[in-house]
Amino acid sequence: MAEPDTISRRDRKKAETRARIIEEATTLFRLHGYQATTIEDIAEAADVAPRTFYSYFEAKVDVAMVQLEQWMIDFIVAMETRPVGESPLEMHANALAALAEQGAVTGHRLRDDTGRPFPPIGVGILTVEHEPEVAGRIYQILVQYQARMSDLFRERLGYPLGAIEPRVLAGALCASWFVAVHGFSEVAAVDPDPPSTDELGIRALASFSSGIASLWEGRPEAG
Repeated sequence: MAEPDTISRRDRKKAETRARIIEEATTLFRLHGYQATTIEDIAEAADVAPRTFYSYFEAKVDVAMVQLEQWMIDFIVAMETRPVGESPLEMHANALAALAEQGAVTGHRLRDDTGRPFPPIGVGILTVEHEPEVAGRIYQILVQYQARMSDLFRERLGYPLGAIEPRVLAGALCASWFVAVHGFSEVAAVDPDPPSTDELGIRALASFSSGIASLWEGRPEAG
């Protein structure tokens, strides 16, 4: 039977290898694009055999989406552990703040070598969401995310099973994330110091909270 410290060292080595694969895949996707990057490219960059890659991930889309999936899981847990009595807006902002304190990268203003801001891998992959396997995985992640949020709001607010209101709240939360993700690239293109995706998400949810009518009536006049 292996000693505990031996098991611990083996686990650490596996964690380091997995992290290296993710890091190298992140770089390759950003530099060359998702479609042009092969598993062999990732394995070579990470200094592992292709069969080692498959011992950690079943497919390229798995390593592409792993950070996004983990962030979603962490965010759901952060939302579920918020104190009873907070509003959805407070829960959302405080959950994001808690993740930022833990080092979650979604809120960081990351920049490339030229100083141009770019979103982290989970967000960056959305720029190639037209790839069927990527789009399919994103859809699965968002469906699961919205279902958990709907259950959370139903329990917190005392709505009965089948009530549509918790789903509307969860839908607004999901949509605010989507707006922030897609809005980041456009904002970063014109703003030298763009807000983080977290900040955009908070603004988006506040806009949903104010109501569609207020957004429509407050639209800028055509110039």
